[in-house]
Amino acid sequence: MDAPDLPPSFYTQIIDETPAMICLLRRDGTAVFVNRATERITGYAALDLIGKDFWRILHPGEQYHQVEEILHLFSEVDVLDYEMEMTTREGLRRTIAWTLYNSNQQDLSADLVAYGMDVTKRSQAERQREQLLYDLTHRSRLMELTAEVSTVLSTILDVSILVNRTVEQIKEHFGSYYVGLFLVDETVKYAELRAGTGEAGQQMLADGHKLKIDDDSTIGWTVKHSRARLALDVRQDSMHFDNPYLPLTRSELVLPLISQGVCIGALTVQSQYEADFTQDDLVILELMAEQLAVVIENARLYEAVQGYASELEKRVAERTTELTAVNRELEAFAYSVSHDLRAPLRAIDGFSQALLEDYLPELDEQGQDYLRRIQAASRRMGQLINDLLKLSRLTRGEMNYESVNLSLMARKLADELRNHDPQRQVEFIIEPDLVVSGDARLLQIALENLLGNAWKFTSKQPQATIEFGRRNKNGKLTFFVRDTGAGFEMTYANKLFGAFQRLHPAKEFEGSGIGLVTVQRIIHRHGGQIWAEGEVGKGATFYFTL
Repeated sequence: MDAPDLPPSFYTQIIDETPAMICLLRRDGTAVFVNRATERITGYAALDLIGKDFWRILHPGEQYHQVEEILHLFSEVDVLDYEMEMTTREGLRRTIAWTLYNSNQQDLSADLVAYGMDVTKRSQAERQREQLLYDLTHRSRLMELTAEVSTVLSTILDVSILVNRTVEQIKEHFGSYYVGLFLVDETVKYAELRAGTGEAGQQMLADGHKLKIDDDSTIGWTVKHSRARLALDVRQDSMHFDNPYLPLTRSELVLPLISQGVCIGALTVQSQYEADFTQDDLVILELMAEQLAVVIENARLYEAVQGYASELEKRVAERTTELTAVNRELEAFAYSVSHDLRAPLRAIDGFSQALLEDYLPELDEQGQDYLRRIQAASRRMGQLINDLLKLSRLTRGEMNYESVNLSLMARKLADELRNHDPQRQVEFIIEPDLVVSGDARLLQIALENLLGNAWKFTSKQPQATIEFGRRNKNGKLTFFVRDTGAGFEMTYANKLFGAFQRLHPAKEFEGSGIGLVTVQRIIHRHGGQIWAEGEVGKGATFYFTL
């Protein structure tokens, strides 16, 4: 039975619907026809390809020369299969499996038919599988060596011991002819040998072997360019020089030791045989060089820190001696204030009182008022001296840390304040079980001042509330003393903790202006902070941490 006589458009439709690339080409690569799949896969319209060099468009640059070599082979066969990457119009890389057929049809006006399948996903999967197999083959060896070296490197903080132990382990594991380690010297002009295996290494160390950081040696070149250098045959390497201590070297691998982007030295591994380094060796040694560079820098930092610590201890000792002398001077000053200044104040107060008692009839009201003012001023100055002495003592002496129940301490202080002025209507709200670690004596003084201030500044209120508690403020445990008293302008909050700084007139609220300074020093000695919030007529809150 004869084949049906189908119109040419029917065959064209079948070719266009085929998911594979079908192209008719002349021998010189000029495209005569491409189907729709070719347009879809390459990103080029048919008009961009027909009449053009098909291979040059899809395989630009060096790839085109590879295609020429492949087509040269095709001149000797009728069918040729090969796989190659192609560049799409958008710049994407796709892997195409090509099958080329010689055309025997005279009416096609083409010399060959190119049939291409997009196998990008399959190619990627194969590459991943090959990489996985490669990883599995050398992983056990890599893990074994890494574990051994890591054990050594992680426990040694002396640079000299570290580098010597490392080169010996590499030599033993790889069976190398020689392993050496160079570090950049202080001048940053030379790479100095710091560890070497065998008698050759010992002799070169004794001779102070070092190489200039330039392009005249493999070590110098590696350090200069921060790149590894592999010589499969050192006799063919222009940078290699015949070392009389190592006459049997035939191949050499030099790896840079890079820490934080800076080359600090180089590791050289040498063999008696040509091309004696496998891909596994390169991977393992590169990993070791990376790890070794970090560990050497850590060891150097440790040595530097040790040096700083020694220097710091020396400075602390010197400063302690200075502080001891200063404290003695302060104690002498405190003694002088306590005795030399108080004596004249007592005299002023005593003679003023004598005048009032013995010469009262001879003094008019104004004279009596002057004497009373002199007495009040001398007594106030005496109180200021007492407060200053107390403040100075806070900065001296040892801190005696113990468990302190602040709630119990606050309740006792509240009872004392009530007993001192039982007529006042003040409600104390004290949160229970507020226990901290601190110096009980100093914390007692701090709470006395804070609760005393709250009691003082609520004295104008017919009914008042004073609260002591804690809360989590900005993620940190914070204690507070809150009152409903006079309050203050937040604009002047920075003056609260200054000596003799007062936000209220002395006639309105008595005090020396030392209390909050004392509290601040106590809190700081406990490693904490103190601050205040307030509003005029609505009270104040003092927060502190320990």
